[in-house]
Amino acid sequence: MIRSEQKPLIGAGIIAVTGALVIFAGVSALKNVFGYPDIIRAEPGVIMERLAATVHITPYLYYFGVGGAGICMFLFSILFGRILTREGEDIFSALGRGSGMVAGVLLYSGIIRYSILFPRLAELRGSGVYDDKTIDLVFYSLNSYIGDSLAEHAQFTFTAIMILCFGISILRTKVINRWVAVFGFITVPVIFIGNLEQFGVKAAFAFNRSGAKMLAIWLLFAGISLIIKGVKTKTAADQ
Repeated sequence: MIRSEQKPLIGAGIIAVTGALVIFAGVSALKNVFGYPDIIRAEPGVIMERLAATVHITPYLYYFGVGGAGICMFLFSILFGRILTREGEDIFSALGRGSGMVAGVLLYSGIIRYSILFPRLAELRGSGVYDDKTIDLVFYSLNSYIGDSLAEHAQFTFTAIMILCFGISILRTKVINRWVAVFGFITVPVIFIGNLEQFGVKAAFAFNRSGAKMLAIWLLFAGISLIIKGVKTKTAADQ
């Protein structure tokens, strides 16, 4: 790999590691502050009461912790797709890049409902001006579409496609450690099983949450491998 690829390798690696770390940090903080992930499947009134009680911190944890991961996925997909394309793998790198960009946008735009929309609904509910049941219905309707449908189901669908296609491309180019691809192939079915929750499979919720954690681990592995590759590329170019 030529020297000009050093910066994209390290850049993509740093973005991937950052995405993984903000997921780990954000989820850990949300668990302690907000009761995540169990709280997200609670009744609307319970969620908004908890959100109102933690409005000083929870919206920001969602925005920077999980929303930031969406931005990282978007940027990582562009850079990693470029790297794989320059290595001569056009088809799966393009599919992975496009899917990752879509997944990143869906995650970011969907998750910030907890940063902007839901805190406002919680405030309206707590004001006593509007009927609680009306606010709960609005919350449920918006959360079903923006949250369950877009931020989760659609996002995870494109995330799985991204991981699958990038994995195939990794095996073809050998640009980074093949075990990144192997772990990705294990992650994909977990994500797809988790997505069955939206079709009434309640037990799929555990796979849904496990898939999110495995995505973070995959980003971490991919990022570290890319950084190592970038450092080796620089060393080889300097010799």
